[in-house]
Amino acid sequence: MDDFIRPPKKEIKKETKQRPIKEILIVILIIVCLAIGYFAGYVSKKDVVVKSTNNKGVINEVYETLDKYWVNTTDQDINLDASAIEGMVAGLNDPHSSYLTSKEAVEFNQTVAGNYQGIGVGFSMVEKGAMITKVYNDSPASKAGLNVGDIIMQADGKDLANLDTDKVKEYVRGDDGTEVTLTVLSNKKISEIKVNRGALDTSSFYEIRKQRNTSFGYIELSTFGTDTANQVEEALKSFKQANVQTLVLDLRDNGGGYLTAATDILDLFFSSDEVIYQLKEKNSAAKKYYASTDSKYEFVNGYILVNGNTASASELTAGALQSEKGYQLVGTTTYGKGSAQTQKTLSDGSVLKYTYAKWMIPNGTCINGKGLTPDIEVENVSLDGISTKDVKETLKVDCVNTRIKSMQKMLNILGYSADREDGYFSVATQDALKKFEADNDLTVDGEYSQNDKQMMIARMMIYINNHENDKQYEYLMKIIK
Repeated sequence: MDDFIRPPKKEIKKETKQRPIKEILIVILIIVCLAIGYFAGYVSKKDVVVKSTNNKGVINEVYETLDKYWVNTTDQDINLDASAIEGMVAGLNDPHSSYLTSKEAVEFNQTVAGNYQGIGVGFSMVEKGAMITKVYNDSPASKAGLNVGDIIMQADGKDLANLDTDKVKEYVRGDDGTEVTLTVLSNKKISEIKVNRGALDTSSFYEIRKQRNTSFGYIELSTFGTDTANQVEEALKSFKQANVQTLVLDLRDNGGGYLTAATDILDLFFSSDEVIYQLKEKNSAAKKYYASTDSKYEFVNGYILVNGNTASASELTAGALQSEKGYQLVGTTTYGKGSAQTQKTLSDGSVLKYTYAKWMIPNGTCINGKGLTPDIEVENVSLDGISTKDVKETLKVDCVNTRIKSMQKMLNILGYSADREDGYFSVATQDALKKFEADNDLTVDGEYSQNDKQMMIARMMIYINNHENDKQYEYLMKIIK
């Protein structure tokens, strides 16, 4: 996820020398447009639709030439404006800059903010529909009695099998207060469950926990949204009232969010004379940013759980608390994203998302491409190294394939005892697969198919989300003070 400054957005200062950059972008546009024409071929099925542009010079020449002479061999209209913009952004070679349609921008910002309207579940697609892999606390789904492992087969009579995840979200989500009727397969029984959709905020969860003789405050953040800092302060206030001296901040799988949310959270721990981060914008020196108020909350012991998906604003928060406040990082090396993005809404409602600055933790260290190194390294079960690509051809005994290697790894994690993890489909692997197929109401043939793969991924997600299988948290409980 990307780090954003909330409005009012900072403007990017223009370079004094514009010509080289402009020439590069023009070349990118030409390459993209000509590539479309080159690979399209020569037999026309329908006339090409080319939207005009107000740009002058070489770019207009390309548009006019394609409009007049290019032969479209596809069954779809081609939007050269969008293709040119996408090509320009792709030419930056920046994975965090992109061009979004207005719909994509709305969905993206809802994800960043950590709030949306729906029923409150995580899911993974399987043969019969959407298998629930997580039910959020106090969500409409939880109140309606939906459970992890249930399969949503239909939403308001629409079949979910074989749909992509975006289409499933479209059918299941809806406005706050509306109702959706779900056809659910649970414990081999099919029933209809009516769920009242609601406004959801999944960005944070907190509670006071106890381990041995130690009471500690636990805060889990899934994103850095518009209200996350207020929620964190509410949690810290409750911990302080309970005289809790130890804090655990869980930032695993938190891809970031608003940069200002991270700095607002750091304000709660730092004094006004302390640097909380540094920011370097285009053509300017790095600028130090200080806490806006004096520290309100101090803890005797602090721990932060991190992993390879801890990124952006999460890394800024973890890095600042580690380097300046002595918090111990437990887990694995973080993602390594030290850049900040902003958005510009274009005249047609589409959005240009682009990197406008690099940030550093308070001591000036840039973690971009490197990540944060944990004080205590503990591996956890994850999908890292497991292929999630479609199984297009059924795999059988004596086959050798990287997907078989992934299957064997998943079978062993899930307790089905494949004899090896080298990608060779042995008879013992087949026996383990048959047991998995039987337990999950799949066709029991011992042949690895797309349906088997989808179910294994879903079961892996359920396994990973189960706190009983959390090795990092388990280790932390052994050392917590």
